Amino acid sequence: MTRAQRLFVATLGTLLAVALPASARAAGSQPFMPLGILGGQYRYWSFSDGNDLRNPLIYWAPPWFHVQLEYWDFARTNSNDHTRAELGLDLRDYRKSVYTLQWQHQLRQERWTVATEQILSKHVVGRASFSAITTGDTAIEASNGGSPAWVNEVGADYYWGSYNFASATVVRDPRQGGLWATPLRVRLASERNDWVQATFVPTQKRTAGWALDAKLRWVRVGVERNSRYDYTRLDNTIFTIGFETSLDRPR
Repeated sequence: MTRAQRLFVATLGTLLAVALPASARAAGSQPFMPLGILGGQYRYWSFSDGNDLRNPLIYWAPPWFHVQLEYWDFARTNSNDHTRAELGLDLRDYRKSVYTLQWQHQLRQERWTVATEQILSKHVVGRASFSAITTGDTAIEASNGGSPAWVNEVGADYYWGSYNFASATVVRDPRQGGLWATPLRVRLASERNDWVQATFVPTQKRTAGWALDAKLRWVRVGVERNSRYDYTRLDNTIFTIGFETSLDRPR
């Protein structure tokens, strides 16, 4: 077991011991069965080198954990086709702040994440996450800048109304020589949580990405544009269509 994996397991045990009882009490006090969110999407990635990607995925997010399964199917070559699996534990304290431990399997890589969302005031939520990407592939390790490669994020959200928010995040990613990025996001939502969302992502190397997403009842659609995707020389455009619905029911 690598150092990053040992750190992940130790942190997982600590959070389970501290936060799980509080999460159970909170769930038991709710007037509905908290079964969470179920969603699925089909994402089509159009790359500037012609090797397009078909990406179906499905996810389920009850209050205290989330799971996601997706498949990456490249159009021009199948050598990099692979399944991605993600499992996360999301625990809440008495203030409803969230503590997340997450594992994601990628192509010849594992990504281990420790994250938190802290309620700082009535309108402000602070966020931080630390991800260790581990691999046994020497080529990927060289491209990532080591193993583990640490991807760190810090940011904050400002909420008004029930679901409206604006957010800013600073990301440091060491892959492909390293890059600083600053995703900026605004979401405008109705009381039943239908919404439109705009994202702009300026980066250190004078490139930028953007995205427009929307949800109406259970339908989700979106379009995203990335310059130098994953810090390579590739640009891409991603088209998304899918569904998302709440499974919560009255007790």
